[in-house]
Amino acid sequence: MTVLRILNYPDPRLKYVAGVVQDVKDPAVQSMLDDMLETLEKTESCGGLAACQLDIAKPLRIFVYWDFDETNPISQTIDYFINPEIVSTEGDVFEKEGCMSVYCDNINEAVYRPKKTTLRGIDREGNVVEKTREGYLAKLYIHETDHLNGKLFIDHLKPLKRKMVDRKIEKIRKAIKKNARTD
Repeated sequence: MTVLRILNYPDPRLKYVAGVVQDVKDPAVQSMLDDMLETLEKTESCGGLAACQLDIAKPLRIFVYWDFDETNPISQTIDYFINPEIVSTEGDVFEKEGCMSVYCDNINEAVYRPKKTTLRGIDREGNVVEKTREGYLAKLYIHETDHLNGKLFIDHLKPLKRKMVDRKIEKIRKAIKKNARTD
């Protein structure tokens, strides 16, 4: 298994729409899933990762995440969805969100997400799975599905807020480049 590099905004590959998994038993699909699970496990402070935000030549509709019971968030297990489809959502929340691909230590902005989300997909054996989550995981399901559709959470910001965030990101990128030259 390999730990994959997480892409950083504004990498154009973050806008890529992932391809549908045709054969979950294909060794290339199984390897991609294993690498994604390994990457999530080794990435500190990360709740989930979609194939489109990783350095994968042809990302497929797969995301991995830390699943937990809202009543006991300390007990977590790694899980995944292949070819996820949003079945239903309920309610709205307007809360801060971050992303591993959008300078998560510095960029956190409020966006609207559902309070409750039901998602359907398949497991690595091809069986249909359906899960309903509330709170953080309801938002994560939408966030990761957005990635698979070439969307970032900052794409949901109002135009003025987005301009402010883009300026902040540009300052961060300049500081990173400057520090790289001095090292």
